[in-house]
Amino acid sequence: MTHVDETLAAYESVAARYDELNARMDTATLVDRYVEMADRYGTGGRRLLDAGCGTGRSSVAFRERGFEVTGYDLSPAMVAMARSRPGAEGVRFLVGRLQEPPPGLTGFDVVACVDLPMAYLTTTDELRRALSSARGQLARDGVLVFDLSTIGYYRRAFGVPTVADRGDRYVAWFAVSPRIEADAVVVTQFDLFERAGAGWDRVSMRHAQRHHSDRTVRRVAERAGLRVVATRGLEGTSAREPADEDAHDRILYVARRVG
Repeated sequence: MTHVDETLAAYESVAARYDELNARMDTATLVDRYVEMADRYGTGGRRLLDAGCGTGRSSVAFRERGFEVTGYDLSPAMVAMARSRPGAEGVRFLVGRLQEPPPGLTGFDVVACVDLPMAYLTTTDELRRALSSARGQLARDGVLVFDLSTIGYYRRAFGVPTVADRGDRYVAWFAVSPRIEADAVVVTQFDLFERAGAGWDRVSMRHAQRHHSDRTVRRVAERAGLRVVATRGLEGTSAREPADEDAHDRILYVARRVG
């Protein structure tokens, strides 16, 4: 099974429960950070493409902030959840991959990739193709805004096995990869144990992500016809400057078309 197949299988398997399992995620505030960067470095236009939209949480948040939103995602099951989400009326949702998006998506003032969809691009060629696709989706002077996990985050979050007690459920996660290195693929295992009568049900997912260093992102973006014009370090949903690969959990990038 390829990394793409593993990713698709993982999200197809949990699509119906994804929002429940991620109820603590503050998507609205994270979207605020995206909007701040788009408004500061973009054109002020309100036509937005939510690439890797998942169940549409970010899409609805962008819509509530005055954007005309189109979203697409790798997982048909996640897209089905997005289409039925309250508040998603008027948002068009499609199925497609970042490096192979649905056809006809052009002229957007903002292309947003919220909550790490680009981390699942496990080769620099896949990253280049995704960035090239985003460039073609942008209007003149439009901006691409996306986030990626830092090497510091991968080491903190997955360096040792961790178990979280949620009362009626336990979540365990750890890195399958023997070492967590910069610009390398990090394979992680997530196991969810939930009480079911006298026993426990178990759901297991494996995720393959790649750490793309800041140097790599800038180099590949240039090859794709984009220039990184700003970054912020993210700690939770708080933005910090300058971005730090060791101290911060994620780096939020803003890129603009070259030429």
